[in-house]
Amino acid sequence: FLDVKLKEYTRSNLQTTFKSTKDAKTRIDVKIEDEKLCPRYMAVAVSGIKVEPSPEWMRERLIAAGSRPINNIVDITNYVMLDLGQPLHAFDFSKISNDIKIIVRRAKKGEIIETLDGEKRELDNEMLVIADKNKPIAIAGVMGGANSEVDGATTEIILESANFNFISIRKTSQKLGLRTESSIRFEKSLDPNLCELALARAVELIKKVCPDAKIASNLADEKNFALNQGPIKLNLEWLNKIIGQEIEEKKVVKILNSLGFEIKQDTKCPSGHLVSVKVPTWRATKDISIPEDLAEEVARIYGYGSIASVMPIVEMEPAEKNEEKLLEKKIKNTLAGAPALAEAYNYSFVGEEQLAKLGIDCASYVKLANPIAAHQTMLRQSLAPNLIENIRTNQARFERIGLFEIGSICLSAPGEIDKGGKTGENLPYQEKRLGIILAADEKINVFAQAKGIVEYLLMSLDLPLTFQTTEIRPDWADESACAKINVFKRDIGLATKLNSKARRGLGLKKEVAMVEISFAELFNIIKEQSMKKFRAYDKYPPAIRDLAFVVNEKILYNDIRDEIISFDKLINKVELFDVYSGGKLGKAEKNLAFHIAYLAPDRTLTSEEVDELQKRLINRLEEKFEAKIRDF
Repeated sequence: FLDVKLKEYTRSNLQTTFKSTKDAKTRIDVKIEDEKLCPRYMAVAVSGIKVEPSPEWMRERLIAAGSRPINNIVDITNYVMLDLGQPLHAFDFSKISNDIKIIVRRAKKGEIIETLDGEKRELDNEMLVIADKNKPIAIAGVMGGANSEVDGATTEIILESANFNFISIRKTSQKLGLRTESSIRFEKSLDPNLCELALARAVELIKKVCPDAKIASNLADEKNFALNQGPIKLNLEWLNKIIGQEIEEKKVVKILNSLGFEIKQDTKCPSGHLVSVKVPTWRATKDISIPEDLAEEVARIYGYGSIASVMPIVEMEPAEKNEEKLLEKKIKNTLAGAPALAEAYNYSFVGEEQLAKLGIDCASYVKLANPIAAHQTMLRQSLAPNLIENIRTNQARFERIGLFEIGSICLSAPGEIDKGGKTGENLPYQEKRLGIILAADEKINVFAQAKGIVEYLLMSLDLPLTFQTTEIRPDWADESACAKINVFKRDIGLATKLNSKARRGLGLKKEVAMVEISFAELFNIIKEQSMKKFRAYDKYPPAIRDLAFVVNEKILYNDIRDEIISFDKLINKVELFDVYSGGKLGKAEKNLAFHIAYLAPDRTLTSEEVDELQKRLINRLEEKFEAKIRDF
């Protein structure tokens, strides 16, 4: 195989040449308005055309390749496309305005063109069209227009061979829902040098099937392109190392030469193992640009089966622990255990209508340039909207629903991750959060259950928890059931319940409680606690006393607890063990019972000291909270 020389299919193989004669009756002018979208455009007029069925040999070959024969001119353009990979198009000369000026431009917004398949298509200003001075006559690289179609009355044509930006063609094809043999090839990025070869080949075939055909105009050729042909520096020692096989230098050079690459020895390299490789134009459009691409070429021609399979020598090392992932796994296992919550995986997107029903202003949300759906146009700033939607869509199937999700939210403020490129800008701020949602009938206190789950979770993580009142809450939250989640005097999240207005707007028939915790803040707290030094156990035993009293139901547990714990430095621990309301108590009263631990670091406290301290504490509670002490 390597002894066979590469036979390049160039114009030297063809009998056709283009000559601009002084007496040519027709002159074709081409204007390219956006050279980035059209690096090259060639066109030539051919007269003496007789449109009829193609020769049998051509029809047979087209059918064998899966193409339907139409007429000799259209069949030739398809034949050359299948032969060389370069799409062509033929326009009926008589259907183009008398001033033969072809304009390659962006379509006007709302511009309409009827394509060859008989469909009228509305274009936008991101699409490229081929036009005369009055109208578009083709959607560039996708399909020709019916207004310039070659038919049985055609006697003269304009043959087009062009190169278009692959991204532009792919986007146009997707927007129009029109993927053709032409667009399939253009969207893979073609060599602009192929235009001339394909045009010459097509003219040669036209002259073969239409004996009276002749070139009737100048050859219009507008081009503005530069291909990256290298050279690429290739280290042959590196090549053998990456392939994993010792391949002789002569064989490497022979393989690359057989594929059209030009090889030169790099004289600056003292070892002589560095070569300079020039890439052929037909491989320089997106295909070959780095040494790894050349390694792939050598390996596939040498033969993957010829490369010996050898196990790499790798030192066995334990994987580095990812503490954040371990915490995430522990939280998932905990919530899926005793609380019996199911894990949810939601898209990171939300919609305006969805947020409006929750009373959320979406002005500060990051909008997506290419949303996957009309109802998911923005990046979420909270896990709540999608979890609430999960409840709405599942409420008819279950009496009680409990879900949790660990996912990222996105704020419009700049974050720490660089966008890349030379902009110097950062991506929007992202943060991982934990969301918990419960839903049940109104007779069940889902808010209390949600707080219980949070307490259970943080207890499993050896973290102390307090719930504190807050006036800052979402618009959809019930003001009578909303609390900050506090750990070591740091707010890490919010527990709340949906208010009746939000429930009605969303069509929820169950009570819904929502918890959202900053996973990053929780992880940082756990990390800080793990770095704390060991504290020795207390040398002296504590004195435990129970204290129960009646207070107004509006007085918060946290306020009483904080007052007790801060009353004296000898009060070491305060634990609520009973809450009671109703019965003989007044309608607006509740009974709270606490275990209080008194402890001195340097001695055992006497009963008299504890009694005196507790007496003063009772006086303080009576004075501040109007507490009524109860006897056990």
